[in-house]
Amino acid sequence: MNSFANLVSSLSPLTLFIVVIGAIVVLFLARESAHAAINSLFRAVYRSLRLAATSLRQAANQLRSRNRDVLLHHGRLQVEHDLAKEFAEISSFVQRDLGGYPHIQNQIQQQITLIQDDYERSGQVAAPLPEWVEAVEAVAKLRKQGTTTNINTSILEQIHNAAELQHKENLKQVRELSTERHKILRGMTASWRKLVGSVDSTGASLKEIVRRSERIDSHMQRFNAIVDATPAAERALFNSALCQFAIAALVTAIAIGGAFFNFHLIALPMSEMVGSLHRVAGIRVADIAALVIICLEVTAGIFLLESLRITRLFPLIGSMDNRMRRLIMAGAAATLIILAGTEAALAFMRDQIAGDMASLRASLAGGETLAAQEGINSWIPLGANMILGFILPLALTMAAIPLEYLLQTGRSVFGSLLEWGLRSLATVIRMLAGISMQISKLITALYDLVIALPIWIEANIKKMHFSPKQNTDAEWHTHDTTPANPLSAKE
Repeated sequence: MNSFANLVSSLSPLTLFIVVIGAIVVLFLARESAHAAINSLFRAVYRSLRLAATSLRQAANQLRSRNRDVLLHHGRLQVEHDLAKEFAEISSFVQRDLGGYPHIQNQIQQQITLIQDDYERSGQVAAPLPEWVEAVEAVAKLRKQGTTTNINTSILEQIHNAAELQHKENLKQVRELSTERHKILRGMTASWRKLVGSVDSTGASLKEIVRRSERIDSHMQRFNAIVDATPAAERALFNSALCQFAIAALVTAIAIGGAFFNFHLIALPMSEMVGSLHRVAGIRVADIAALVIICLEVTAGIFLLESLRITRLFPLIGSMDNRMRRLIMAGAAATLIILAGTEAALAFMRDQIAGDMASLRASLAGGETLAAQEGINSWIPLGANMILGFILPLALTMAAIPLEYLLQTGRSVFGSLLEWGLRSLATVIRMLAGISMQISKLITALYDLVIALPIWIEANIKKMHFSPKQNTDAEWHTHDTTPANPLSAKE
């Protein structure tokens, strides 16, 4: 660049003027070729960018279709699992609570029969009284004579006395019967209570079945929406996957924090076991050994949860027979307990090593060696370290559950993010394609601006060249009145 500036400055003004005029003339003569080259170059760039944008958009559409299929597949599996669980629960509920329904029905029929018998017994009344009215009327119709009157009077007195006696006996009998009926009706209360209890129990069971049936109906509606691949079902599944991914990521981050704390808890005693000077790829062997122990704990936890069929990271384990699953469960649990006990021992060793190092620093500093703390002040941190060393491996076992959700939902979430990135990149490339065409027009205009003077001269020459011819043609058309078609002239 400096050499070109020096060359230009070394030229005389006349020479520089001649060079500029020559360059303008050359550019003017190559104007059409330059325009064609510029247009071809930027048209090729435009088409390439448009092709790249179209390819990215097609890739985004394919990725969206695959993400949609995966999302619907996982949603369908989840709903099928929920339906199978609901059907299993309602089957066990029916067998447990409604399996004895025939026995309950027999009890209800027996109680109803007993109540009906008691009711019929309570409806019994005393025998009807003699027809005293008819007897009195017969006596009253007798002829009224002296002796007859006395006889009638004595008969009526005897009838009166007998009626009062019979009335007292009947009243006593009615009271006894009423008391007996009340006792029978009072005894029906227990039967009524048993009947009401049986009916209420059956009604509660039927209400529970109705409630579970409504839940099954809601699951079936979700299943039908997923099978039909409706947009609402897709949005609901994506929102659910996004929420589960966020929660699983948070819980996994907490588990990683626990693993980090566990690593620092056992890293120091591991350096005493495997040595602190050996390194592999710049990493201490003690740190690698601590990481291996933590990874073994997580692996044992995963196999334990897989054998319990809580997680489904390895479907092969869940599909094994019960004997093999119990063997894997026992092995994983034993490994986990052994590793937890080992970490508790390492935590105890860590406390001892920390005390020895503190004493060593004090002795190297020239001070007196601190006496070992005894009593509760020394056992509290030691016990806390040992408890943490035993509990943390068991807590890391639960990391398999959020890890499974993270892997299942991460496919949909990252797929959606990648799709959004591809569409955004395709939009940017389309914008660049449009900008390239505008740049082509701008460069062409700037090229013409450099050679504006020759273009102007060319335009004036063409104007002067075509103006006389146009005037001559106009005059000829003005003075020529001969019709072009003889037939039309005759007409």
